[in-house]
Amino acid sequence: MKLATLKKLIFEKNVLSFLRLGGETQSLYRSAFASAADASGLLSLLHEAPRDSHSIAQALRVDPERHHALLAWLDCGLGVGELALRGGRYHLKGKLSRLLARPRNDVTAAMFAEVTRYHFDAILAAPTRLREGRAYTLDDQDGALIARSSRILEPFVEEAIDWAFAQDPQPPQLVLEVGCGAGHYLSYMLRQWPQLRLSAIDMQAEVVDSACAHLEAQGLLERVTLREANLFELGPPGDQGYELITLHNNFYYFKAAERRALLDHVAGLLAPEGRVLITSSCQGGSPAVAALHLWWTLSDIDAGLPRREQLLSLLQDGGWRDIAHRQLLPGESYYGFLARRPAPSDMTRRPR
Repeated sequence: MKLATLKKLIFEKNVLSFLRLGGETQSLYRSAFASAADASGLLSLLHEAPRDSHSIAQALRVDPERHHALLAWLDCGLGVGELALRGGRYHLKGKLSRLLARPRNDVTAAMFAEVTRYHFDAILAAPTRLREGRAYTLDDQDGALIARSSRILEPFVEEAIDWAFAQDPQPPQLVLEVGCGAGHYLSYMLRQWPQLRLSAIDMQAEVVDSACAHLEAQGLLERVTLREANLFELGPPGDQGYELITLHNNFYYFKAAERRALLDHVAGLLAPEGRVLITSSCQGGSPAVAALHLWWTLSDIDAGLPRREQLLSLLQDGGWRDIAHRQLLPGESYYGFLARRPAPSDMTRRPR
């Protein structure tokens, strides 16, 4: 390099400022490649054994005429140090890819995918989407992926379920879960309280399929009534009503104008002394929670995550009794809310 060229880079283009960002840009490249490699199945494929490009193309269903583009993508993995090429075969090399490839780290991989595919996109696209009025929809989400990543919250939701079941001398017998997720909480309740009569619904067919597969693997599928359905189209189970209705990590799937109606409808499905249990992230938490709130404010739901005080006010204004809440995740704005159905007289007086 000529001295004049070096001077131009330093004094005219201020290349030193870009060089200071080397670690940041390398991290972005590594994250992008590792996330795509995980989503495509490349990481699990190479975790089993090293492969040449032709076997990778066959496994990833890449047409032969696009093989050169596949090689260019794999070169990106080599360039950022996530892959190695030895003897014509690709190996996993980088710590990130090796971490995400391990089957025992499935929840970690799903959380990383949620961050790179949804949170990162929301932060990047927010100004453009706001200017153009283009909203995200549920079709923009991979329901099965969200169900997998939400499993990190399982210990905290289990604690909330135990809390709800401990409130009365006799635990609830007839339970409805709104939003079945991966089916883990259904199997948890059945293992803890085998006598339960348990129903569950979800608005996304792929999520229902995922929950069915989980329950079938546990030998519990025949003990749960599980179907794709909209909560607002659901009626009470006969004259009795549910003794407990749970909504885990999905209260913000409902628009702000619907949330009061949601709680009213839930009240109508409950037995006179029945309870609702809501677990939810609320505004004011970590960067991950802030990005989650952003995604939902950019969606056609528009409202984003609820504020803790806002959700409590909805319950209080709706006449719910014995309202309680607790922080489930220390240092994070993740809460459980538990309340008993409004008195029948309050329900009949309120306008619908």
